[in-house]
Amino acid sequence: MNYQGLMGLVLMAGVSGCVAMEHPARFIYEQEPLVMTADALRDANGAFTLAQLPQPRCQVKLKGEVTPLTERMWAIALDDVERNLVTNEAGVVYFGAGTRYGDRVYTRDLSIAGVLGVNQLYPKQMLSSLKLTREVRRGLGYRVSAGHDIREIDAPWEVIAEIDREIMLKYKTNSYTRRTDDVVWLWAADDLFTLHPEIADWKWMLENGEEFFKVFYEPWFDAKDGLYRGQALYHDIQHSCYPKGYSKADCVLLKALSTNCLYYRAMLAMANACEKAGRPAAEKQAWLERAATLKLAIQTELTNPDGTTAYFKDRHGVLMPNRPILGTAFAVLFGVIEGDAAKVAYEGYPTTDKGIPLFFPFLDNKGDHNQASWPFCSTFFLHGKTIATGEDTLDYNAALLARSLGTAIKPPKKIPAGEEWDAGFGSFHEKISLPDGLIGGSGHQLWSAAAYLDVCIRAELIE
Repeated sequence: MNYQGLMGLVLMAGVSGCVAMEHPARFIYEQEPLVMTADALRDANGAFTLAQLPQPRCQVKLKGEVTPLTERMWAIALDDVERNLVTNEAGVVYFGAGTRYGDRVYTRDLSIAGVLGVNQLYPKQMLSSLKLTREVRRGLGYRVSAGHDIREIDAPWEVIAEIDREIMLKYKTNSYTRRTDDVVWLWAADDLFTLHPEIADWKWMLENGEEFFKVFYEPWFDAKDGLYRGQALYHDIQHSCYPKGYSKADCVLLKALSTNCLYYRAMLAMANACEKAGRPAAEKQAWLERAATLKLAIQTELTNPDGTTAYFKDRHGVLMPNRPILGTAFAVLFGVIEGDAAKVAYEGYPTTDKGIPLFFPFLDNKGDHNQASWPFCSTFFLHGKTIATGEDTLDYNAALLARSLGTAIKPPKKIPAGEEWDAGFGSFHEKISLPDGLIGGSGHQLWSAAAYLDVCIRAELIE
């Protein structure tokens, strides 16, 4: 299995990965209207050629039979990743989320980018980034802006600002109520240390994991059904990814499939850290048992009657049957569902020439956290599909990522006075609106660029 970000998971959960298949040259894809040739990309919205793309300098090269466009995209991905390196006032170097987001600290963005390949190529910067996220989150604690104190959760809430922008300006991140997917960092840390034992600090990871489970995660656990409350991974509360009329509390008191799968993966990470840090075997076993219990709860509580995966269970216990791209992917990638159950989870989920939808069907909302495709989500989904069905999805995955460089970039609704709009053509973009397929959001987006690193790693194109 070449997707090394899941190495620790493979050892503990028995998940098998993709097997590289014979192919004349990576990547070529020809399924009209989406066509990726050796030196061009075209789709229903537009086209570009190799000559139009920037050619950044980079040191790491691809190997094997690859096209000129594939090589250029690799260079662009590395350049996009490096553009997101930020140095704060204290001299700490870390990864931002996208060039438009500046010095904000986004645990989920850099963690996801890490497991998609950034861990492998930029280990020291990732370690610095992960350690900074723990300091920032610990420092802010449960101090929140008005309305973000969710009293149904037994935590030491303290309102210190009227609006969340004030929190962001001071702490470079949001109130915890907007970051209840925080547990994702443990997957990234486990992956990083497994790939790079020379920098591994298992004791730090274990001690921080224990602290964060106790202070930040356990208050959100519901013993009645064995699931964790909290937003779906990366889906901002009160955005189009939640039903109309949902309050802040509604958005974080639900139990999301993607986030519960991350808790499962985090428990496996903690078990691994116990072993690597020399803790008693009983401690490792305790984490494995917790993981097994959560796995069963996910299977029981977050499966639709037809066997497909459900987006979430709401605060009142009602299942939201819309099928989620990330929840489905994580359930398979982490081994929460396997075999025939994994195949059923993927059956009938649409894949299009413009991207893979975040939900099927969409929620009754318009917006880019609903009626859209995000490149990193599609990449996880297609990796999981290969595990579930054996289908080689790499060329299709690469073609989708190529079109995010900009066949048809949608301008923002508002451009500040006196500023020019930079479309960011030739960089990996944040999202694609559906059904029109227009590319939007931030250019040089960290986890979008990382998704291309992942595709090349799984295709065995780098050393």
